[in-house]
Amino acid sequence: MRLIWKVLRQNISIGQLSGFVLANIIGLTIIVIGLQLYLDLQPLMSNKSGFMKADYWVISKPVSTMESLAGVKPAFTSEEIDDIESQEFIAQVGFFTPALYTIKGQVIMEKYGVDVGTDLFFEAVPEEFVDIQSEEWTFQPGDEIIPIVVPQDYLNLYNFGYAPSADFPAISEAMIQKVLIDLYLIGNGKQLYMKGKIVGFSSRLNTILVPQSFMEWSNQLLADGYASKEVSRIIVQVTNPADERIVPYFKNKGLDIERDKLDTAKVGWLMRVLVFVVMLIGLIICGLAGYVLILSIFLLLQRNKTVIRNLMIIGYKPKQIAIPYSLLVAFTNFLSLFIAVLFLIGIRTIYLRYFYELSADYRPESITLVLVVTFAFELLITCLNARLILSSIRKTF
Repeated sequence: MRLIWKVLRQNISIGQLSGFVLANIIGLTIIVIGLQLYLDLQPLMSNKSGFMKADYWVISKPVSTMESLAGVKPAFTSEEIDDIESQEFIAQVGFFTPALYTIKGQVIMEKYGVDVGTDLFFEAVPEEFVDIQSEEWTFQPGDEIIPIVVPQDYLNLYNFGYAPSADFPAISEAMIQKVLIDLYLIGNGKQLYMKGKIVGFSSRLNTILVPQSFMEWSNQLLADGYASKEVSRIIVQVTNPADERIVPYFKNKGLDIERDKLDTAKVGWLMRVLVFVVMLIGLIICGLAGYVLILSIFLLLQRNKTVIRNLMIIGYKPKQIAIPYSLLVAFTNFLSLFIAVLFLIGIRTIYLRYFYELSADYRPESITLVLVVTFAFELLITCLNARLILSSIRKTF
């Protein structure tokens, strides 16, 4: 075996080997960073958190001047809803359910001199369309506290608009979630007094949300069980926000779309495509680097053809001769992977800082999956290379 290693060391080109290692490091670094970046982006692009989650659009009926003067409420017909649900680019459809009674709210914070009262409105959507995760987002008849989700923009409007003009203190998300709101629900000749608690902030829905279970219970109690069959707003999940058919479809139907959600959705989808393209480039670089290495090994075998034939004559088997070459390939592959992982850790530390700033409840994915996948990939490539080297020695000699 020492003799084979000696032959290999005398004939190996350090320049070629270094070039392969460098190219392989570049390719593997692109792959591991692309894969991990895709995984780390998932919480931001998912349906439950983040800023690039706008696969959900709110669609509404436009209000015309004549309808306003006549007091007619715009509403979707059952045929229109069925037609929307039947479109290939629509994954699911949900309806907004409004409160059909009067709601008055009051917030009192004696410590800060705050005493604010106003009329409110509540809406509910199916749970799968709500973009918060909170154990408090639940309601059962008999509960005294109503969980509420408000738009993120509402807090900003208060802190930077209303609070300075009214000489009220600015309020953080953590503080406002500790404040209980006095609520008076009036309808059907009845009045209920309950407490409301803000349990989260939505960046998807620009409305004041309560659980669907509360809305059904309260409408049943305060509106004689009347639940309007007329739907004036719907929320849809699209399969691909960049689908060119979506916007023309809704425009041709004369429906209004929240376009900021549309633009954000396109950004999220394009980010997925970009990560895929980057990983594909990394795979191509690794493939080319691996091809160059194997080609170099084959040329090395041909250059040492006489020596290898003599080794086989004196009793060496093809497997014994192939081992040093296979170990060389394995060493360069896993050395490249190790260095690529070090680059991944360093670069990931940098970009995660910005991800944490984008979402307060952001939680990155574990790096374990990437390590397992890339290790298995390199192991597979190494085994294939070893088999090719052994096959080449057997065929040639």
